[in-house]
Amino acid sequence: MSMDEEFDELTCAQHGKVYTTYVCEHLISDPVQKWHSDYPDAENHWPDAWCEACNAHYQAEGEWNEHNEDLVPINLLCHVCYEELRSASLARLTGADYDAWDNFVDACFKELQDKSGLLNQEFSLGSHQRYDWDQETGELVFSNDGVPAVIAKIDFIGSYSSKTNTWLWSWANFHLLEGMRVRVAAVRDYGESHDYPWLTTSKWEAEEGDAWDMAAVAAHVLQAKGVYRSPREGGAGFLLIREISRA
Repeated sequence: MSMDEEFDELTCAQHGKVYTTYVCEHLISDPVQKWHSDYPDAENHWPDAWCEACNAHYQAEGEWNEHNEDLVPINLLCHVCYEELRSASLARLTGADYDAWDNFVDACFKELQDKSGLLNQEFSLGSHQRYDWDQETGELVFSNDGVPAVIAKIDFIGSYSSKTNTWLWSWANFHLLEGMRVRVAAVRDYGESHDYPWLTTSKWEAEEGDAWDMAAVAAHVLQAKGVYRSPREGGAGFLLIREISRA
């Protein structure tokens, strides 16, 4: 299940000119199940994906090869359809499993509220005239009259788009410098070990409240000092504050 030519284009009847992806036909007919795939990288943003049943063939060989590839029915899919179907797969977590996730998120959000209160009490982050953050330095700087007042070391957690109503994790956003996103992959690893698909799915349908929840989870997993929301046209980016001090 390899793609020799990545980022090939096609025309989708629903989404127009798009990129090609490949998934097993079972995920197309029933996306609300676990998706198996590699994680996105700079060369392949939408890695080939297959279902639990097809994964049994993969596990039997430990790889895709001439013995099992013919057993897996592969379909061509546009990258937008791929993202929409994969987003739908989050609904697979139900019952007690969903309750465990929901309780975990609530606890993380409460923890973030407490951290935010302490940060604002000590550094009055909302009172400064302006802020700037820079990928090269990995710093968020609050200043007044051009004079830095507070400096924070940051990572980029992810971004919320109000245009598409989606959340995108930084580990799958290859417009960012690697240094801004590499540590956040630990949140993805946490999701993998606990089977929390919101943490392992790179892009999914969301509201801004969901974005705050993901930021809270990241702050918990990475034991951060807090989170800062950086608004922009059509949404916001969420920054993880690892260290912070007065200038």
